[in-house]
Amino acid sequence: MWKWVWIFFGAEQREVGIPSSASEFHVALSGPRGTTYCTNLNYLFHGPKVSFNIDVIANLKSVMKNRKQPQPRKKACQGCTAAKVRCDLEKPSCSRCRARGKQCRYSWGSDGQDLGDPATLADRVSLDESLSFQPILTGDSTAFAAAGFLSPVSGQTSEILPTGPESGATPTVDTGLDFNNIDLLPMTDAEEIRDRWLQTYLYSATEEVPKLFSLFTVQFVTCVLRSYPCRLIEDNGLPPFIHPLQLSNKPIPGTMANCISLVRMWMNRVAGSEEMILSTVKQEMETISRGDAISDLEILCAFQAYLIYLITAYFFPIGNTSLVDDSSLITMHDLAFRTAKAGFTCKAELSHVAPTWESWIIASSKRRTLLTMYLFTNVYNFGKGIPNFLSKELGNILAPESKVLWEASDRLSWTKEYNRYLSNWQNGMLQISELWRSPETGSEAKRKRIERWLQATDEFGMMLFAVCAHIHGC
Repeated sequence: MWKWVWIFFGAEQREVGIPSSASEFHVALSGPRGTTYCTNLNYLFHGPKVSFNIDVIANLKSVMKNRKQPQPRKKACQGCTAAKVRCDLEKPSCSRCRARGKQCRYSWGSDGQDLGDPATLADRVSLDESLSFQPILTGDSTAFAAAGFLSPVSGQTSEILPTGPESGATPTVDTGLDFNNIDLLPMTDAEEIRDRWLQTYLYSATEEVPKLFSLFTVQFVTCVLRSYPCRLIEDNGLPPFIHPLQLSNKPIPGTMANCISLVRMWMNRVAGSEEMILSTVKQEMETISRGDAISDLEILCAFQAYLIYLITAYFFPIGNTSLVDDSSLITMHDLAFRTAKAGFTCKAELSHVAPTWESWIIASSKRRTLLTMYLFTNVYNFGKGIPNFLSKELGNILAPESKVLWEASDRLSWTKEYNRYLSNWQNGMLQISELWRSPETGSEAKRKRIERWLQATDEFGMMLFAVCAHIHGC
């Protein structure tokens, strides 16, 4: 006959089978690598009950309290865990967090080791397996060792997961970015961007044919643009024309820091604060328009912040007051002119060699921001019944690069991917004008180039292609 005895050890419990004839037995609790926590624990039977030595139980509780608790086996990053989606476990940042411009956080053990690491899991398993009660029977009984947790129902080893505090600390990757020496080629006809708004009043003299925007195309672009301010509400969320590492150096440029804070205030405003928010945003827009920015990064951030203010105010207006009018559109085109004058293209890109990572981040972000501005201007003009025209001044601008390039989180991986990207475009990278209608539209050569670009582009490039396909065909 056997008796089942539950042994409680702190937060854990194990059931051990004891022969009925045994009058007492000893328990040896061994840890990993031969460590012994407690030995010669006497359990005395009195009929069907088991009595315990109080001092020994207190000692057990003390041992359990001081024992280092293993961390839970959580592999997914905190963002994917909260969203309840599958995480690809890429380090230091998973693809989902990179795509959203968020900081990727994994759960790390107190020793700094990733809990998803196989070595860590192996140590944890060995710890669970080694913490086995080994009752040594006395009297006339034969020796018996019970290793592991035995379930009285199935007889199989059952696991009790240990619990422990989950650390939110994540090692940060030092990108070593220096935006003080950006090597860009100034745009020679940048004035055309500044004077773009005049075309709506001079088109009858130039005999240029307006673009045909369908209502559905405008609705599509509107839905996309409306999502951009909403992204700033999320932690570390950014629109797809702001590179995540563009703001990696601390402190970030004041115009962008103010923009993120003010947009969050605008979108999450409390009733009664509207006048204060409107006044503050208007004042910040006036400050940006005075053009105090000097460096390439500051000029870019000023342009991006002003564009975000206009998008937010246009699609999410407060009361009957509008910050978006012809005057603010002219100011935005002037900011775009300053940005273009500093350069949209890396000098190395024209030579078909790899530029510096910093120069590419600024140039690529500038191009994306400029294209976003033109899309917003098209929606604004459509709403006012003003015709839109083909943006010929943008024809030579490079189309958005691949998703992998845009989301690269370290210099080495970006350099490798850029060299591979160059090898795929030995006959020249895709330009925006190739997405417009031309005599080559529908030809095999042009279609192959566009398809090659689509295979690698990200959500921003795909959106841009959809708009161009609506207007120009493909």
